[in-house]
Amino acid sequence: MAQIKFIARGNTSKKEIYLRLLAGRTVNIKRKTGYSIDKSLWKFTKATKGVNKGKPTEFGEPKQTDAIGKKLKEQLDSLSTKINIRYNEATEKGIKIDGNWLETQIREIQNRNSSEQEDKSDLITFLENYIEYLPNHIQKNGKRGLSKNTIQKFTNLKNRFADFQKAKRTRFNVVNITPELVTQFDKYLRKNGYSDNYIGTLVKDLKTLGKHARKEGLKVSNQLDYITAVKADTYKVILTLDELEQIKNTKFKRDALDNARDWLLIGCFIGQRVSDLLGLTANNIVSKGGLLMLELTQQKTGNRVVLPLQEEVKEILNKRDGQFPREISDQKFNTYIKELCEIAGINKPTKGAKLNKKTKRKEVKIYPKYELITSHVCRRSFATNYYGDIPTPLLMSATGHTTENKFLIYIGKSAIDQAVQLAEQWARLASANKKETVMNIIKKAE
Repeated sequence: MAQIKFIARGNTSKKEIYLRLLAGRTVNIKRKTGYSIDKSLWKFTKATKGVNKGKPTEFGEPKQTDAIGKKLKEQLDSLSTKINIRYNEATEKGIKIDGNWLETQIREIQNRNSSEQEDKSDLITFLENYIEYLPNHIQKNGKRGLSKNTIQKFTNLKNRFADFQKAKRTRFNVVNITPELVTQFDKYLRKNGYSDNYIGTLVKDLKTLGKHARKEGLKVSNQLDYITAVKADTYKVILTLDELEQIKNTKFKRDALDNARDWLLIGCFIGQRVSDLLGLTANNIVSKGGLLMLELTQQKTGNRVVLPLQEEVKEILNKRDGQFPREISDQKFNTYIKELCEIAGINKPTKGAKLNKKTKRKEVKIYPKYELITSHVCRRSFATNYYGDIPTPLLMSATGHTTENKFLIYIGKSAIDQAVQLAEQWARLASANKKETVMNIIKKAE
């Protein structure tokens, strides 16, 4: 049997009532019931456990202090009973239970018109439905679902845009996603201290939402494609090969730092995201053609990656009897690598963005490099250190970048950098050709 609760939600005193359907681990959906209520007439239930125990939740029911409240309670109870009956019938027939199914049942029970485009086009409602859809989205590589980070990005967008609507005292539809709306949204976010980088991400995701709405057949602005997001400076912090050697040769008194150091070195020599790096075990090592290879499937992209083990990685594994370092959480890894880099003397003054714990905003300043070290330094260091020495397509196959342009932006290479690299390649070719000519002449003279 499914569990059904009702939610009162909205940015004003008038709350819209949603029905939430929960069944097992696979069904957790909510849709509008078509009913609304004043906040003062809604009885919010309180959490019974966890850190929020005793605090009001968004769940509840109408207060039955008058005939209107009693009538609404009866209507919601009736709706709950009928949805449960239909849910049981649908599961017996093997019908897929998702947001569209729930919306259709509510509409049929209430005899509402099936073309209620206005409800569907409400921006926050559509965004909630989109977030609900993302875990089942089929990617181009056939993998189901997007990463938790991607889903979290759209959850962040929902929260920030809901705050924006509340400040503007209005609700927006997907057709309102225009450059003008973006300008207002940008101004609101900057006023509240958000960084250009964060704002740029929100705007790009808002545009993505508009494009999805267009695919779904909703009316969108003809200016949607003209929306541009602010591009903030990205400070690309890496550990050079000399700095990695410096870290390698540092003695640490604490075993936890020695363990984290080995993970850091491995990461900088295989170029994988921390979500893939810290999950590696000896089972990921295979032998192919007499060579030891590292084989893994990237969590974010679903791509299968096979890399030859560098001597630096082999050295660490041999030190640990063929095993990778002990398992460690992302959070502890980030904490430990800052500390070990400080001990190793990685303190070159470096420009970067760092979170101010008091203001909870990132501040761009000159810091000792160790303060800017995060787990992301592994992948970027690998890509940057070996760019020019290893063919770019091979580096991209390791890092998971899909286009060379994105890869070059990632490591911060400009058109001038590429021109210099090309000149160096020509110089090497010219030197090699000259040497070959001299050798041929000497050979002929014999």
